[in-house]
Amino acid sequence: MKRIGITGSIGSGKSFVGELLRERGFLVLDADAEVHELYRTCEPLRKKLSETFGSGCLMPNACDGVNRKFFAELIFKDDAAREKLQNIVYPYLTQSIKIFFESASMDGCARESNFKFVEAALFSRTPAIVDMLDEIWIVDAPEDVRLRRLIARGLDPDDAMRRIENQRGVCSADLFSNKIVRTLANDEGRPCIERQLMALL
Repeated sequence: MKRIGITGSIGSGKSFVGELLRERGFLVLDADAEVHELYRTCEPLRKKLSETFGSGCLMPNACDGVNRKFFAELIFKDDAAREKLQNIVYPYLTQSIKIFFESASMDGCARESNFKFVEAALFSRTPAIVDMLDEIWIVDAPEDVRLRRLIARGLDPDDAMRRIENQRGVCSADLFSNKIVRTLANDEGRPCIERQLMALL
């Protein structure tokens, strides 16, 4: 089985590529969604977050996970706080991804057993996860295209630009020199990205 990481800066379309793969029957774990599931269900993680950042970082109902506004305001202004959060969360995420890779395919489909994908924005900050991967596929798009996409999603232009700045350089191929790296250009619409994806598969 080949283990492939799909990454790309915010607005590049990595989640879109993940959806295209799911449509074709492949198993794709969304690392961001998995983190939010851990926020809801992992009591040791919730306890560590509360001890580190205060009880205000959690929602009153555990099913609602963490206070996203609290963390969004914190991590985009304070690099030290962001690193502290990552150091707490990433070991739990790494274990979840390990279980995903080691688990059997849900229905024994040959396609599923040949490939498994993990979609994540910040592989460069999680070397333990990168170590599990055979290849990394980087979804890329020009910065002005990514900015327009974020604004179209409803983000304030200044907030969108701040998020782009926060991730600048974290998906560079140079950061994964010990891995096979493929690049998918996602600035010309669905047919173009589908052709590239099928060529890689």
